[in-house]
Formats: sequence, structure tokens, C-alpha cells
Amino acid sequence: MTMKKILAIIVLGLAFAATSCSNFFELKRPNQFPWQSASEFEMAVRAPYLYYVGAAWANPIGALTNRFGESDLARYTNKTGDSYFFAYWNRTYKTEVLDNYKELEGGFEYLYYMSSACNSALELIENAEANGTDPFPNMTAADKETVKRYKGELLFMRAFTYWNLARTWCPPYNDQTKDSKHIVVYRHNEKNSDVLKNGKLSTVQEVYDYILEDLKDAIAILPEDYNPGDPGKRMRANKYAAEALLARVLFYMGNFSEAKTYIDDVISKTDLYELDTDLVAPFNRTTSTATSKEVVWEITYSDASDRYDRNPGIMQYAAYNGHANKMCGYCAFSLSYYAMEKVGWLDAASHNPTAEATGDLRFQNLYKFHPGGEGESYPEPAIFLFKYFRGATETENGRRASRPMIRLADLYLMRAQINLATNPTAATADVNAVRNRAGLANVAVATEEIIENERIKELAGENADRIYWLCALHKDIPLGDRATDGTNGEVIRYPYSDYYYQIPLLERQSNKAYEEK
Repeated sequence: MTMKKILAIIVLGLAFAATSCSNFFELKRPNQFPWQSASEFEMAVRAPYLYYVGAAWANPIGALTNRFGESDLARYTNKTGDSYFFAYWNRTYKTEVLDNYKELEGGFEYLYYMSSACNSALELIENAEANGTDPFPNMTAADKETVKRYKGELLFMRAFTYWNLARTWCPPYNDQTKDSKHIVVYRHNEKNSDVLKNGKLSTVQEVYDYILEDLKDAIAILPEDYNPGDPGKRMRANKYAAEALLARVLFYMGNFSEAKTYIDDVISKTDLYELDTDLVAPFNRTTSTATSKEVVWEITYSDASDRYDRNPGIMQYAAYNGHANKMCGYCAFSLSYYAMEKVGWLDAASHNPTAEATGDLRFQNLYKFHPGGEGESYPEPAIFLFKYFRGATETENGRRASRPMIRLADLYLMRAQINLATNPTAATADVNAVRNRAGLANVAVATEEIIENERIKELAGENADRIYWLCALHKDIPLGDRATDGTNGEVIRYPYSDYYYQIPLLERQSNKAYEEK
């Protein structure tokens, strides 16, 4: 089945899915799907993908994206709105109490829905394997291959679930934080509410070990491509999506050499992946249009879906109901003068775009310069993100456009950083591949600063990339345009021991695991 109807179909399952009475894990009612065949089991496998987009204002994809606002790339616009942008901008992760249904609390909740959905479906497969039987009666050889792929997808999505949880509610992984305890990891389909209310915290090391284990198990059984000819196939994880995510996790953990092995394998698959000369292509597709070959994995929206993420409006020039050329009314963040001067895109005196900016296809296509002026809703000159809400037709209003989660450019620049110390020629070639696609000339020799600046220009606003890149390299997360007197938070420094958000209040009150903290 194509992905065109994925969200419309899955939404029927919400009435039967895990929901919360007293905490985020307790089942309100048992899952009602019979799952009597491989084709019915498809519904179970789709559930984690749906939960990742959650609700319009409360979902994991939005919560992670909006963490752009706490990076040094963001500049606060003084706009108002119902969001956690104050927490992001003021870096109040130490003290912020999540007791309202907004991005971060909603993201936490839906991530544990994802965990439950994965564990419930995996239980059926793993019980059959343990008994030496098939999970469904009268399975054909094709059915068995399908269920094998399903298992790989579920392992991938469970790893991705805890990767999201660890990146937000645990401190960044390193030798000085890895033994601290912050979240509960569920690896089985827990049905007993008493067990769920008396969880056990895992160390940061344990969380990452589980993520690595699931991704490596997924790689061993996932097919190389999901379904050739299906326009929405990049939403469904294949072997290379799992390899790319594993590379990203390993890089973040400081295991650069192993990360490079997986990056090399993905980049070498030129029949599947290549840098796209149309820079908007990864951002303006839906399930009815073929994806860009630059996309390794994405969240793809159905043309008819009413489940779209409004959160990028907080950090994006385009409003979802007028995406072509309109500043969103609740846009809280532009790109910082600090970052845009650093990469050479803004003149320090006038704050107008430089020739280097206007000659860069990324600036032309994925960002929006707002000149400001008296009487304007935002009077200062500014560069805004312009990546999201880019659906092609007016009937879509941009809101259903795909959200690339892993792009090939990310892997090229990650590999450039890894190669820099031992193979500067290869590092330079990777940087130039990304620059050439943006219409820019080669650099003679790549440096760490050049790679960092190219990454800002290429990936700003995507998946909180900036924060985790700096943490992976044990660098400070600078203030950017924030006040230096601590009004908007402090510089975040290695080892980042207290750099994580607080567990939502409801969960802390309901789960005794958090009495340990």
C-alpha cells in the first residue's frame, strides 16, 4: 500500500491506542486490533510514525524542532504566542515546570506512546520467534518477509523514540554524564499499571546502549529500500535510514570512526541517494509527489491529513495559511545576527545580506530576508527560516509538506568533520560537494570553522541540529544575541551536566521512579 493514505488510516487507531489517565504510560483500555494477518499488522507498525507527529501544538517533531530557539542561532523577535519560546530563549531548562499541554510536555507524552506502540507490536513477533512459530496463521513466504521488515521498522522507531527522549530529558552523552539517571526505558509491553507507576530510571549509558542495540538489530533485517515506486517510501525506515541514524548517534557519542563506516555506506548508494540541485525539493513534497533523492528519511504527510505540525511557525517566516510570502503572526525567532555575521551572510554594520549570501542558493531558497522598517510587524532587518510549510499547492497551504529528518548533506558534513584530522583532502571534497550544490566555488582546504559554518547554512532549524553538533564536539553553546548579564540564560559548557529539561510534573507525581532524583 502506498503512503498516501497512511495518516488517514492510522487515525482510526487513536480510539484504541494507549492513552493516559494518571500517567503517560498507563493503558486506558486494551488495544483492540485483532492483528490476525500480516496485512492487519501493518496498522500496528504505522502507529509510532503517527504518534511522532502527535497533535498540532504538542508533538515530538515540534518540540525537537523548536529547540532551535535555545541555540545560538536564534534571535528573539518579541512576538507573543502560546508556546514555550520563553523557555527556549531564556534557557530555563533547569527550572521550567512542564505542567501545561504544550510542545515539550506533549512531546514527552507522545514519545512514550511511541514506545508502547513499538513494544506491543514487537511482543507479538518476539513471542512467536521464541515459540518457533509464525505470528499469524497460514503465512506465505512473502508474508514472512513483510513481518521481518515490520520488526526492523519497529526496532528503528523504538530507537528513534529513546534518541528523542535522551536528547531532551537527559544531559548530552559524555564520560562525565553517562552514569547519571534521568528517564525510564521500557523494553517490553508492560500491562500492569503498578509496574508502570513504579518505574526504574536508566543511566544515560544504558539508554544509549539500548538505542545502539535496536538500530544494529534493525540494520540486520531491514531491506535496502522500502518499496520502489512508492512516493512516500522515504517515511518508512529502510536499512540506510537506520545506518544514517546510527551514524548520527555514534557521532554524538564521540565514536567517530564507527560512525564513518555507516556514513560511507549510505553515501555510496548513489542509485538511492544524491544531493538535490533543487534545494526546496526535500521540503515541499507530500505522499502524492515523489520525494527528493537527498532525503534518507522523512516524515511525510498525506495530502488529506489534518495532523500537521504548527510548531515551525514559531521559528519560520511563512505562515501555514499563507506560506508563499507572509511573516507568521506568532514567529518568535529569526536567525541571530551573531550567527549570520559568523557565516558571512549579514553585514555587521547594516545587517543587510552580503554578496556571499545572495550568491548562495540556500539563502535564496531556504531563508527569507525581511528588511524591516517603520510600521512593519518586525521593524529590524532579519533573516528567517523558510524551510517549512512549503507545500506546492494552495489546497495544501504548505502545512502538509514533508519534514526531512535525515538528509544526505548532513552526512557529508558529518563525514567532513570526522575526516578533518586524518584526511583533510577527503574532508575538503565533502565540504565542496555541499557548497557546489549551493552554487558556490570550492574552498581550497576545509577547516573546522568552514565545516561548522557550512553546517549552519545548510541545516539551521532542522531537528535541533546546532545544539547536538556542538555537544558532540564538546564545544560551548554560545549566547548568540542574548544579553551577557544572564538575563536570557548562560553559556552552556561541557560537560553539560545540568543541560536537560525537567520531567513533566504529572509524570513526576505519578511515577515513583522520579523519587530517586
